[in-house]
Amino acid sequence: MKYTRKYWLLPLLFFVFTSCNDKKQEQSVEVKTEEEVKEKKEEIPDIADSSFKDGMTGTVYHYYLKVRTALFNDDLEAAKDASQNIANSFDDDFAELKSLSEEMAKAEDIEKLRSTFSDFSVEVESLFKQNLSEGTIYKQHCPMAFNNKGAFWFAEVEEIKNPYKGEEMPKCGSIKETIKPKK
Repeated sequence: MKYTRKYWLLPLLFFVFTSCNDKKQEQSVEVKTEEEVKEKKEEIPDIADSSFKDGMTGTVYHYYLKVRTALFNDDLEAAKDASQNIANSFDDDFAELKSLSEEMAKAEDIEKLRSTFSDFSVEVESLFKQNLSEGTIYKQHCPMAFNNKGAFWFAEVEEIKNPYKGEEMPKCGSIKETIKPKK
């Protein structure tokens, strides 16, 4: 009986020690100079390569794209969350934009949010155009939105992803303007 226990104990101990052996992996940190970062940026195009003169506009644009994507995906909750983040980005100097983004965040249905998003796009256009310092913004238009009244939105890529028609007509639209930084 003593010998049987020893034979089971030895493999069990071997298993415990080998499975708990913590193998340390080497970690490396690569420090890049500003020039190296710029070179890599040119080699690997970034989808959202736009930069702005101020952080507020950059933040608003970032969340604007999230709202647009959520509407394209027919995701009301994600669009409302991103809209609230837009509202939180504005100070009192941008009362109209703040109010519209808060209205989007409180929308009860996706069609109301889409309608307010259209109004917001009209109002935020000058902010994006005036503060764009790097990259390209595409102003896109859907002629069939809102019973053929049409509406536009901004995108970081040329591909059409219609936030007003969502899955119903995802590719409906065209580029109406290519916005570049003012020199």
